[in-house]
Amino acid sequence: MFDCPVGSAWRALVFAAALCGIGSYAATPSPVSVAYPSAGPIDERRSNYYVELLKLALAKSDGHFVAVPSNDPSTATRVLIRLARHEGVDVFWGPTTSQLEQDFRAVRVPLDKGILGWRLLLINRDDAKRFASIDSLAQLQTLRAGQAAEWSDTQVLRDNGLSVITAPQYRNLLTMLVARRFDYFPRGIVEIVDEARQHPELAIEAHLALHYPVCTYFFVAQDNEPLAKQIESGLLRARADGSFDKLFERYNAAALHLAGLDQRRILQMRNTVEPQTCSP
Repeated sequence: MFDCPVGSAWRALVFAAALCGIGSYAATPSPVSVAYPSAGPIDERRSNYYVELLKLALAKSDGHFVAVPSNDPSTATRVLIRLARHEGVDVFWGPTTSQLEQDFRAVRVPLDKGILGWRLLLINRDDAKRFASIDSLAQLQTLRAGQAAEWSDTQVLRDNGLSVITAPQYRNLLTMLVARRFDYFPRGIVEIVDEARQHPELAIEAHLALHYPVCTYFFVAQDNEPLAKQIESGLLRARADGSFDKLFERYNAAALHLAGLDQRRILQMRNTVEPQTCSP
């Protein structure tokens, strides 16, 4: 996080100094802070993998950087505004969309091997028999999904004919599901186990999975090409030396195993919001 408002010229100078050195700065460079969105205590665990991957990429880049959380939690919409204005957020991650790639600079190295495109259904425990009879997307269309209004997945679900009830923030959705404001909550396979444990009334539906292609990228402001290049080079080096895969396995292997995707009925969906160039 930067201590004062910064323009693109100042930022370019800082990154150039970090990389090439100017006078005595080259001998003892001070780390350049790179602020990522603070998730807040409720959502922190859902972000840990991406935060660690950002730190890994910066550590393997050519500069001298330190990743720090932003000074206060923000909604996704507010994060984008702060990033565009250089107001205390320098980088964020998320599933790419055509609009995001138009408004921001994408670092086009996929971060999670498309894992966010695999969704299990969080349901009320006593609805298990009702969902056991569903074998097609057409049957699922008769029920209501829950999603955060600002998530790109919301549009994907609707474009595939699913009925979606939205809430302004993620933290409201689990209690809404318990209260039967909707019938199921599609969740990432890494997220769903902890969420089910936190709410004894809820359970992971046993035989269905949704799938649509998803690329998750880091994004920076359009005028911050130096940072984008540093993150990209660090990610590519981490992939080449195996540290990327080790981090992915540490955070995701157990959840992938528990999901048992090879034993589920997969309902394939179109991703209607991401660029066609995406390849997880």
